[in-house]
Amino acid sequence: MKLFDTIILQTLSRNGELVTRTLVKNATIVSVDDAVGVIDRGDLLIEDGIIVMIGADLNEPADELVDALDFIVIPGLVNAHIHLWQTAVRGLGVNWTGVEFHLHVQSDFVPAYTPEDIRLSEYVGAMSLIDGGTTSVLEWCHGNRTPEHSDAAIDGLLAAGIRGLFAHGTVKTLPTAGEPHFSQVPHPRPEATRLRERFGANDGRLRFGIGILGPDYSPIEVCRQDFQLARDLDVISTAHVSGHPGKVPRGYHQIAEEGLLQPLHNVVHANSMDDDQLRVLIDHGATATATPTGEVRGGAREPLIRRVIELGGRPSIGTDSEQSVAGDMLSATRDALTVQRLFNNLTAAETADPTKARASTNMVKRGMDVPPRRTPTTYDALRWATLDSAAALGIDHEVGSISVGKRADLVMIRKSDINLVPALNPVDSVVGFAHAGNVDSVMIDGEFVKRNGQLVQHRAAKDAATRMRDNGAALLHRLGLDGLKDSAYGDAFSRHA
Repeated sequence: MKLFDTIILQTLSRNGELVTRTLVKNATIVSVDDAVGVIDRGDLLIEDGIIVMIGADLNEPADELVDALDFIVIPGLVNAHIHLWQTAVRGLGVNWTGVEFHLHVQSDFVPAYTPEDIRLSEYVGAMSLIDGGTTSVLEWCHGNRTPEHSDAAIDGLLAAGIRGLFAHGTVKTLPTAGEPHFSQVPHPRPEATRLRERFGANDGRLRFGIGILGPDYSPIEVCRQDFQLARDLDVISTAHVSGHPGKVPRGYHQIAEEGLLQPLHNVVHANSMDDDQLRVLIDHGATATATPTGEVRGGAREPLIRRVIELGGRPSIGTDSEQSVAGDMLSATRDALTVQRLFNNLTAAETADPTKARASTNMVKRGMDVPPRRTPTTYDALRWATLDSAAALGIDHEVGSISVGKRADLVMIRKSDINLVPALNPVDSVVGFAHAGNVDSVMIDGEFVKRNGQLVQHRAAKDAATRMRDNGAALLHRLGLDGLKDSAYGDAFSRHA
C-alpha cells in the first residue's frame, strides 16, 4: 500500500494569504506527549507546518489528505551528538582505538579536507539521517580549519533541509614546531561572531552554537574566554568531557564557582564524571548527552542516562563519530535501551543472593503476582531519542513530541512490513524492531522530505554520494594512506582487487 493517495480538497486563505493544510488520517500515533498518549486510530491536522489539531474522526478541510491507516507515526528522531563532517571517511575506523582515531582523523585528515569534502560530508550525512527518520541533529563540527570550511559545512546542512544546531568547533590537529597546542587556543571570537551574524535571529530551522574545548581539553584561562563567548553570543555551547581530571582539575566545580556555567551548555560522554560534578551541571540547567553505542565499544563505564535521570535531569542520546558509528537513530535508541538495561542488571546482580537464584520457569505458577517489567522501558528510550534530545538542542518547545502547537516533524513507519507485522504494541515495535528501511515517509515543518520510501532529494543525494565516494578515496590516496582501507581486517586477512 502506498501512503500517498493525495486528494486536493480546497485552498484556504487567511487574510488573503495562502494557508497550506495537510490532514493525516487513521494513523497509529505515538505522541511522546503524556497528555496525548498513544492513539490507535488518530488524525493530525497540520497548518503551515504546525500541528493544530489531534484527535479521531477529524473532518477538516485540507489541501492534502493522507491515509495513514497502515502506519505508526512518531515524532521526528533527534540525534543530539554526531560528527557528520566525518561522513567522507565513514566506516573506516570501526576497530580503531581512540588514540588512532585522533591521530588519523584530526592530524591526518583535517589538514587535507577541502571545503567541498566537508560540504559533501554534511549534505550526504544529513540526508542519511533523514532517510532513517532523524529530523533534528546537533552537528559537532570540528573539522573546519578555515572560514571557508565552516561556510561549506553550513551550506551542506541547509541544502539537506534538516533541523538542528550547527556547533562550530575548532580543530584538534597536533601542532607542528613553533605552533601552540590546540588546548591553549581560545575559540576564535571574530569567526564565531561572523557565523552568529550569518544566522541572524538564530531561530530558523538550522541554528548556531559553538563546540568549545571545555575543562577537559583546555585550562581555566581558555575556559573563561570560551564560556563568556557563548554567553555574549547567546548560543548553546557544547563540550566533550570524560569526567576524569582534565586541564581544569576540579572541572565544572570551578566553572560554576566562577559564574561561567549557564543553562545553554551541553556536555557529551562524561562517563567517568562523579555525581557531585554531574549534579552541578544539572542544577545549573545544563544538559548531558550519551552516545552509548560508541561509548561501550571503547570503554567499560556506564553511559550517562540513569544517573542523569536520578539527579533530576533529562538524558539525551546521539551517535558520535560517523567515521566509526552509524548515525541511524533507530539503532542508537535500541542500543541505548540495551546498554542501560545491562548496567542496571549488573548493579542488581551485585546485591543479589546467588543461593536464592532459580531459573525463571521454575518460579512461574498460576495466580502469582506478576513481577515488575524490565526497566528502562521502550517508551523511556523513545523519549530519550525525541523530546529529551530536543531539549539538549534547546528546541523541545518546538519539536520532540506530537503536540498541538509544535512543528510537524513526523516519521511514518510501515507497520505491515515483514519485520514489524503485526505491530500489536507500536512503541515496542518501533524501538525493539524497526530499522531505517521501515521508514516510509518523513516530514519536517509539515513538508515531506521522504515519501513512499524515497528521499524527495534522491537524485541530488545519489549524485552527492557518488562524488563523496570518489573524494574519500582521493583523500586517502593523496595522503599516502590507502592502506587504511585494509587495516581493519587483521594480519590473517588480505583484500584483493
